[in-house]
Amino acid sequence: MTERETIPFESRYDGVLAYGLRNDAVEIVVTPAVGAKVVSLRNRRSGREWMWAPPDHRALRVMPVGAAFDSGSLVGGDECFPTIAPCTWRGRALPDHGEVWGISWFLDEQAWQQGKLRTGVSLPVSRFWFERTVTLTGDTVTFDYALRNEDFIPQEFMWAFHPLMAITDEDEVILSPAVEQMRLEAAMNLPLGEQGAVVTWPAPLPGVRLDRLDLGGPAAVKLFSEERAVSAAAIRHRPTGEELRFEFDPRVVNTLGVWLTRGGWNGYHHLALEPGIGAPDALDIAVNGWKRYGLVLPGDIMRWRFRLRLIA
Repeated sequence: MTERETIPFESRYDGVLAYGLRNDAVEIVVTPAVGAKVVSLRNRRSGREWMWAPPDHRALRVMPVGAAFDSGSLVGGDECFPTIAPCTWRGRALPDHGEVWGISWFLDEQAWQQGKLRTGVSLPVSRFWFERTVTLTGDTVTFDYALRNEDFIPQEFMWAFHPLMAITDEDEVILSPAVEQMRLEAAMNLPLGEQGAVVTWPAPLPGVRLDRLDLGGPAAVKLFSEERAVSAAAIRHRPTGEELRFEFDPRVVNTLGVWLTRGGWNGYHHLALEPGIGAPDALDIAVNGWKRYGLVLPGDIMRWRFRLRLIA
């Protein structure tokens, strides 16, 4: 196998059939039957597994539409679409973390055998077809998206890739030096204000260093970048310089979400860097309040992508 040669493989994750791609640098594993979830993302050079799983094991299984996200397995990376927080939009009750994270997706087996992990799903509530194709090139994983509006009216949406990542006390978040503030979605055990408040990055309070994953005690926080302010973000292991780096075009992928819990949410410790379209978490507020969302005309297809680099 060479660095540029992609090998497809099958496996099982928690009893669920999983499909993977690997080369010399990277291995990624997805479960199409349960949300096309990224259950594993591994740097094959260092051996580091980037995807997190809760220490109190939760079975990976198909979830009913409308289930609370924290009733699921919580493993790894999910697609959140067309909302993140539950809300009502155009008379539709949109569930927690969206419609697609817990249901079965279609897998294009022929494409997978050719080194492309293409999965898609027709939404059960909203009239969209949502498709994602994952490919490997060297140390880079590319996520390509295609969204088709199957309604007769323009449709608003929000999207975020939601990877819960395992962290250590020697990790840090790297953003552009130009980023000096974020917007608050919510905080637990941190007096940062109300939703939408401006939060100083990376040190909003004495004893808190967001870039060093230090919340000063058991706490949790969800932040959003200003619109189009970020085109790359990374989590880096300081002693070795190993990174997981997110790269995207901010003209389309216009938002970075940052979720961090240090024992403040269910006692868990993990981090999510979330490339996304729109903010904050609820679609109704994104459209009517923050005015940051995506829009697709009837019958049109919208495309976007982001890349993950696993730097050894």
